[in-house]
Amino acid sequence: MKTGEKIRYLRTKNNITSKQLGKILDISESSISLYENGKRTPNIELIVKIADLFNVSTDFLLGITDNPQKVFQNDSETDFSEILENIIAFLNSQNYIIFDGKGVEGKMILILKKNLNHVLENMRLLIST
Repeated sequence: MKTGEKIRYLRTKNNITSKQLGKILDISESSISLYENGKRTPNIELIVKIADLFNVSTDFLLGITDNPQKVFQNDSETDFSEILENIIAFLNSQNYIIFDGKGVEGKMILILKKNLNHVLENMRLLIST
């Protein structure tokens, strides 16, 4: 899939019209159409904005990888709350996931999200005291 196709895929997957996406990114609807149809290539600043908006990696948008998930560097500056928030956001966009080789859907995903939210909230409470 090319960059424009990935933008269209992410936009439609998230139920956003091209007009809405243009407004969010502060560009015209016609520019969105040109990007999605491969007639124009977004600049790097716009690629970063789109990646942040849809919580995917820039490598995914640029076709370097087929994995849309952001890769976290293993360093002492990585904020674990951000990792949890990204996992929760990912789960919000999924109806079905694989966990230990088994399919998980519906109510089980809701339980997982609820528990991750509790971990996040409890950690924030613990470190604020």
